Amino acid sequence: MPRKVILDVDTGSDDAVAIITALLSPEEFDVLGICTVNGNREVRLTTDNTLRVLDLLGMPQIPVFKGCEFPMVSTLKPGRKPNIPWREGMMTGIEALVHGDHLEIPETDLKEQDTCAVSWLVDTLLHTKEKITLIPVGPLTNIAMAMRVDARICENIEEIMIMGGGFITNNSSAVSEYNIWVDPEAMEVVLQSGCKITLVPLDATHEAYLTVKDAEVLRSYGTKTADAVAAIIEKRSRGYANDVDMKEYAAAPIHDALAVCALIDPTVLVDVEHVNCHVDIAAGYADGQTCLDRRMRTTKDGPNCYFAMHADREKFKDMILAIMKKATR
Repeated sequence: MPRKVILDVDTGSDDAVAIITALLSPEEFDVLGICTVNGNREVRLTTDNTLRVLDLLGMPQIPVFKGCEFPMVSTLKPGRKPNIPWREGMMTGIEALVHGDHLEIPETDLKEQDTCAVSWLVDTLLHTKEKITLIPVGPLTNIAMAMRVDARICENIEEIMIMGGGFITNNSSAVSEYNIWVDPEAMEVVLQSGCKITLVPLDATHEAYLTVKDAEVLRSYGTKTADAVAAIIEKRSRGYANDVDMKEYAAAPIHDALAVCALIDPTVLVDVEHVNCHVDIAAGYADGQTCLDRRMRTTKDGPNCYFAMHADREKFKDMILAIMKKATR
């Protein structure tokens, strides 16, 4: 029986691969809908990119719900570094190279639903007869807001598989990963929710990379979907070439797709630790840091999430190549 899931995305390039991976795995997932959020780009663009992916796949029946345009509170504190880089003209370097305003996928006439993502999440999770798994691969704003509106939704959440955070590896600052850095308070709300949470951090995703050679394999499939994923890998590889020390040349991590793959086969994640994790929300140098307590004597609160320290690159690659081969268009 496929598990019921909701994707929460800030589409972007790796989000697109995550969406495609989930929707090409109907034996694993019953995708109830996709929520969009401010993150890689402003929410109107992440929504448009999501709709483009659905059109590419020929799956217009999947509903898309536009979510929050801004973080919960982090931009309200005077002097705090703005957490909306697309608005402040801060999107430079690697992020500018791997995420354009629009995916290089044809435009679409598909439209999002009239209901906002937070309202839909609350209504869906309150009234479901089966528990639902959430797969947020962008900032956690929508989910945290839904929890604040009605905490009872947590009773019907099977698991939250989050792409976010970093222990040793980070990107938005010396100590913070982008999805958490954009809305640290939202992540902390989710961590305190009592739900089963698995974090797929940069420590793992940087080991779940795909190469331009993998892109060549995808192009041999002869479908527009596989070609689109190949183009994403190639573009991301160019973007990462001079910014991140990858284990292979002409390669790039596909962060968000690893979170989806981890629900299909949990062994794609390696060295998963049950830890106590919280986020620094003090707005200082460590703003957005995922802080792990790995001491033998646990804190009074005990572990609150599973944290993947590594990933199996070969297994991830094989999964993506096999799943993309199922595309019919």
